[in-house]
Amino acid sequence: MTAPSSAQFDSDTERLIAQLRKRCEALERRRTEYEDELARRDAQSEASLRRLLTGLLDVDDALAESLRWSANQDPTVPDRAASALASLTEQVSAAHKLLRHRLLAADVRAMDLVHQRAEPAIARVVGARPTSRYPADLVLEERLPGFYLGQQVLRTAEVVVAVSDFDPGLDPSREPAREPKQPRQSTTARRQPRRLPRHKRRTRRRS
Repeated sequence: MTAPSSAQFDSDTERLIAQLRKRCEALERRRTEYEDELARRDAQSEASLRRLLTGLLDVDDALAESLRWSANQDPTVPDRAASALASLTEQVSAAHKLLRHRLLAADVRAMDLVHQRAEPAIARVVGARPTSRYPADLVLEERLPGFYLGQQVLRTAEVVVAVSDFDPGLDPSREPAREPKQPRQSTTARRQPRRLPRHKRRTRRRS
């Protein structure tokens, strides 16, 4: 029995290496396809979750608007209507709190930007209010509340910010100069001497 030659051994080795390389390439393609499929499914799931949560935020807005509406109603309504309105307001408030609780359980948190700086990444300025009590760009009101989903922005807030009510060319720390007081003028007109009729003046001269 003759031993295989070195040339035949090298040929078999190269063939096995080529087969292993093809199998590795096939496995790599399958792994890449599997990861791409997982990424696609994750993206679809995240998009679906965002659509669902955004829809729930619309419900949150509607409930908050209902509470604001009920708070602005005329308090002089009849007792029966006032009792029905109070009951409805209580139910809406309970539904609003429950929704906020469920959103928080899904890692959705309200931004609560009032008295904070308005950052462009999380807030869109839709109004300005001149004031000297607060620094510029401080949020005074949330027209539309913003929300976080985890560490990401789920919805950008719409806010009203403070702006300075001073003239930019003046020093805000200085009070405006007061005008000097003008001398007070009398409102009482001087009395003019009474003129006599002509015939009386003649009579006085003769006498």
